[in-house]
Amino acid sequence: MHDHYKDTFAILQRHLRLRDRTFAFILLAITVVLFQAFSPEGSGEIISEFVMGRLGVNRPIDISFLGNILWFATFALVVRYFQAVVYIERQYDYIHKLEEQINRSYGAKLVTREGRAYLSSYPKFSDWVAFLYGVVFPGFLLLVATLKGVADIPRSGGWTLSLAVNLVISLCIVMATVLYLLWIHWKK
Repeated sequence: MHDHYKDTFAILQRHLRLRDRTFAFILLAITVVLFQAFSPEGSGEIISEFVMGRLGVNRPIDISFLGNILWFATFALVVRYFQAVVYIERQYDYIHKLEEQINRSYGAKLVTREGRAYLSSYPKFSDWVAFLYGVVFPGFLLLVATLKGVADIPRSGGWTLSLAVNLVISLCIVMATVLYLLWIHWKK
């Protein structure tokens, strides 16, 4: 049972690293998206030149297509981030149960890495960080997805496939974020 506990905790650690990397990539993608939103002409040239240089292409690339790809990649990262966080949160309950079973087997409270010992002296800073990740960041995602969807409408010059794709992706990001918030704050 102790080996299973160690393996479970090792798997959890891998998901924690995945969550952290995905969060960093989301911030990078949103930075580029916001750059596009606030400086469409300048960002279009810079992003197109960057992509052309990386791909070794001599012809200009349609910036609306690149914008669709970036926005879809942002959505994929957001979904993966939320999946990782939900998985991590669900594993803590399982780890607590394993700790209880192991401690019953030993007849003493020897294993408490993620159980009562961890939660008993939770610092205020950790509460603040939990608020940032659990409220501020999802709120920021909702704001960015909504603003991007609204800003794309007048900029597109009419209903286009690119606009429709971006609006659907914006809606998907909003839905994923709302479902995540509902689960994370009202899971019990």
